[in-house]
Amino acid sequence: MTKSFFTTLFFSLFLLCFDVTFGQNSKVNNTTQLWSEIDLFGRINKKWKWQCDVQYSRQSPYEELAFLKYDEQFTIRPWIHFYPIPTVKLSAFIGVWYNFPIEDNVGQRAYPEYRTAVQAQVYKSRGGNTLSNRFRTEIREIKDRSGEIETVFRGRYMLKYQRLLNHTSYDKNSYYGIVSDEQFVNGGSKVTGYKIFDQNRFFVGLGYNFTNDVAIEMGYINQFAYHAHDTNFDSNNIVSLSLIFDNVTKSKH
Repeated sequence: MTKSFFTTLFFSLFLLCFDVTFGQNSKVNNTTQLWSEIDLFGRINKKWKWQCDVQYSRQSPYEELAFLKYDEQFTIRPWIHFYPIPTVKLSAFIGVWYNFPIEDNVGQRAYPEYRTAVQAQVYKSRGGNTLSNRFRTEIREIKDRSGEIETVFRGRYMLKYQRLLNHTSYDKNSYYGIVSDEQFVNGGSKVTGYKIFDQNRFFVGLGYNFTNDVAIEMGYINQFAYHAHDTNFDSNNIVSLSLIFDNVTKSKH
């Protein structure tokens, strides 16, 4: 399992390095950001769960460390999850994203995005180790600069590894480490551009369970993202913080 994880991670990083080398005449823009998230989960019955997450992020101008300077994005996203077997989770969500204007050299415009998605996640656990493969397809409705809504397809694949550090289960006072890498496949459009592999996210972090149902996860994300309409790209250095509340509702059967 560990060998498979590092093989796939190496391949992902190889693709990222290939993209960077191919665009060696491009300009790299660096930002610092803070991504915060609250996740609420509840059980409907043995096989069905609901989820709602609220996300809010802030960021700096290019080449500055002031990661709290600007509002960047706000999101609300409800989910439904179905477990046909304990190691497979099938999910769907609808969500609203609002991107704040940033008038500094980042140049981000204000626009909404409406997104729907279906997702499949497969887990494999052994001892304190868990490896998961996540596949997602998204339909994004994005308002372009002329005020029109454009429909955009995107595919995503994430490989994620977790390891318990001090307990044998995810219970009160347990710590766990997390490493993941996610590749994005852009369907191509006027608003998002036509680069196929246009984004990659690498995450390393730590989780802690305050109780059996309340956890915090924190860590570092490097987000590599090509610009839609020029040859430059952003390398975003992100502090990530998530609060997770499980079993907000509990099924009676």
